[in-house]
Amino acid sequence: MKAEDLRIGNWVEIKDQEVKTYAQVEGIGNLQHVAGQLWSIEELEPIPLTEEWLDRFGFDEHWFKQYEFTNWGIKVRKDPYAISETKWIVFHGFANQFSELVSLKHVHQLQNLFYCLSGEELTIKE
Repeated sequence: MKAEDLRIGNWVEIKDQEVKTYAQVEGIGNLQHVAGQLWSIEELEPIPLTEEWLDRFGFDEHWFKQYEFTNWGIKVRKDPYAISETKWIVFHGFANQFSELVSLKHVHQLQNLFYCLSGEELTIKE
């Protein structure tokens, strides 16, 4: 992961913690401001995208999320050709008219793509 891949609000994992610690990026620069502290990019890890994270972000049981106030949305599915690690293929469209966009494997990548397509932040549902 590179610092330029991150946006404020992206979720990352803080390395070398006794308990897995996930936090949102609060500021970006030579040091990243995460969870009220400054961290070098080497101290942070990307979070693998999983079904659990899709559920947290409000994707339905078919891994679809509609943009607020529109009928368009994005859909993800596991990449059947990923061999060593889980990758997700992201589709964009409406009803059954979806076009494949990109393959992702980390939470911050999905957050950034969602923002680029919708202009909305991908937030954790309550």
